[in-house]
Amino acid sequence: MKIQIGAIGRSTRFLAGDDEPPKVLASVGATAREDSIAAEVEKAKTAERYGADIVIDHTLTPNHAEVQRRILGETNLPLSAIAVYDMASLVEYSGKKFFTEDDVLRGIEAKAQMGVDMLTVHASVRKEDIVYFKKSDRTIPCTSRGGTMVLENIMRCGKENFYWTHFGEILALAKKYRLTLSLGAVYRPASIADAVLHNDMYWEEIGRNAELVKRAQECGVDIMVEGIGHCPIDLIPEVVQKSVSVCHGAPYRVLTVATDSALGFDHVSSAIASATAVAAGASFVTAVSRSEHLGLPTEKEMAEAVISAKIAAHCGYLARSKDRRLDDRMAQARRERGCRGAIEGAIVPQMTEEALKKHKQSDGKRCTMCGPFCALASGDRIKDGKK
Repeated sequence: MKIQIGAIGRSTRFLAGDDEPPKVLASVGATAREDSIAAEVEKAKTAERYGADIVIDHTLTPNHAEVQRRILGETNLPLSAIAVYDMASLVEYSGKKFFTEDDVLRGIEAKAQMGVDMLTVHASVRKEDIVYFKKSDRTIPCTSRGGTMVLENIMRCGKENFYWTHFGEILALAKKYRLTLSLGAVYRPASIADAVLHNDMYWEEIGRNAELVKRAQECGVDIMVEGIGHCPIDLIPEVVQKSVSVCHGAPYRVLTVATDSALGFDHVSSAIASATAVAAGASFVTAVSRSEHLGLPTEKEMAEAVISAKIAAHCGYLARSKDRRLDDRMAQARRERGCRGAIEGAIVPQMTEEALKKHKQSDGKRCTMCGPFCALASGDRIKDGKK
């Protein structure tokens, strides 16, 4: 199944899903009032520079609309937001006890009118799940901020999840404004142990999301499903393929790491897991920074996260599609010009150009890695019969 990302009136639109190359999403956003809006906008611009396809704003303060307007005005990337974050901010900073169904629908329409292209909705968490939290044998019952925000609101107002009960109205708004929906993965495993031993709630949620996907597809709304989380790579192919199958072929989006223990280096763990997921059929990769479990990423860490995700997405897609054109271009350039190859054959040309400037290049095919013992230069001499 293919979907189109890009709201009405936006210049940047693209297809995703099926045999399309996977897309990379970069997360920005202020958590506290004292966080710099300008810094988050700069991170969005950095993500665009290094090849992200979509920016997701996770701002959790009353400034969320300003952050999103600036990102829309200062980048050319499609913008995604999380519906319930606005509602949680409304309750936290306005003195309200809970948000209502009217708040939810007004908030979604305001985002769509602003020009937001994609919206994550946490529709799959239910009132009955409060019992699950009390009885769960998971190490970490839930890692989803959005999911716990919805559950806390259910407890405060005593009503069912508005994103579930009013999903029909949400679909009508999405269709009106050409807003792509992303179904949040509330119960993705937050530890390797939960992925291996206690993942039943994830599959319960996938079943609920499958119902929502079918309703969206029937009324012509583009929709994707989020999933995985912490998962060892031997389980990832089964999780991806089964999730896509249950959810009627909807594009699958991952925010994943392959181990709990890569603290401070989660961009590496995520790249390994993401490549495995894309090879198995995932259509979207969320860039994970080295500071994922430590704090907000710096601008430099944002660039590193996007680069890692793009490489992972390419490696997975290479295995899945057998499309070797980019790699063949680089191999040909190396044969002709040496190991440094060609910038135009690189996954992230901007970073490649920066890296090349740091390293002194020797004559001909030689570089400072091998110096006079360059195998490519020696191979040419052997081929030509030269001493």
